Amino acid sequence: MKFYIVSLLCSCLLCVSMSAHSETRYVTDELNLSLHELINSKGKLLKRLKSGTELELLSEEGFFAEVRTKDGTVGWTKAGFLIKSKPARTLVIELTAENSELKESLRVKGQQLSETEKLLNNLKSQEQQTNTELQDQLENTEGIVAALDRIQQENESLRAQQGGFGTMLPLKWGLIATAITFLLGIFAGIALFDYRSRRRHGGFRIY
Repeated sequence: MKFYIVSLLCSCLLCVSMSAHSETRYVTDELNLSLHELINSKGKLLKRLKSGTELELLSEEGFFAEVRTKDGTVGWTKAGFLIKSKPARTLVIELTAENSELKESLRVKGQQLSETEKLLNNLKSQEQQTNTELQDQLENTEGIVAALDRIQQENESLRAQQGGFGTMLPLKWGLIATAITFLLGIFAGIALFDYRSRRRHGGFRIY
């Protein structure tokens, strides 16, 4: 009878050990577990496991479980303080941290949005200023074009007047030259008549 009970217990422990292979376990709330090198809390103390520490369950023997930590450390600890789901305290801490990260992300996004709005406003202001400057330049250009047209018209008028003066001046000088030639002819005729008369009468004028 005792042999039957012992065999049954061994079978149960073996089944539990096989079913526990590579499962995830967490250290329960408000507890620090010791991770030892050997079973039954024997051997070298490898580290202290804080509440919420994620462990990989390798096997179970009686009240102890062989586990592997995230950094690869393998050892034995008490199985009764390991649970399948994350402890409530760990969840609260993680959710609080996630909430803080989300708030910070929203703050950064809000700041980026504010900076983007400022940039857009600056671009709009620069666009308005540029349009105003272009309008002023356009008006100045139109004024310059009008002034150039006016100057061109004045130049054409002066050229026309200069052409009229050029036609009148040769005619005027021609008349003056003709009058001078006529007067010179008269004086030359009188001088010639006087010379011949005086020669004929022995150098005396008879008139």
